[in-house]
Amino acid sequence: MAEKMVVSKSTVVLAVLMMLAIVATADHKACCDGCGCTKSIPPQCRCADVKDHCHSKCKSCLCTKSLPPQCRCADVNNFCYPKC
Repeated sequence: MAEKMVVSKSTVVLAVLMMLAIVATADHKACCDGCGCTKSIPPQCRCADVKDHCHSKCKSCLCTKSLPPQCRCADVNNFCYPKC
């Protein structure tokens, strides 16, 4: 006799959101419309864009737990990515 597997709706929704996040992150080019840099040498640049995802090269993505999420890349580089 086969056992039934019970999966809650929230588990399914969470799994779908995780898959969408992985697909979305892999397809986004690194770009920034609001980049600011210090005048130091080398410069310290940070992107101020807030979107529903971080670009694929972001190493430190900070997102809210809201739906849709609001994400910002917290990386500090010595350059700015091209504008989106």
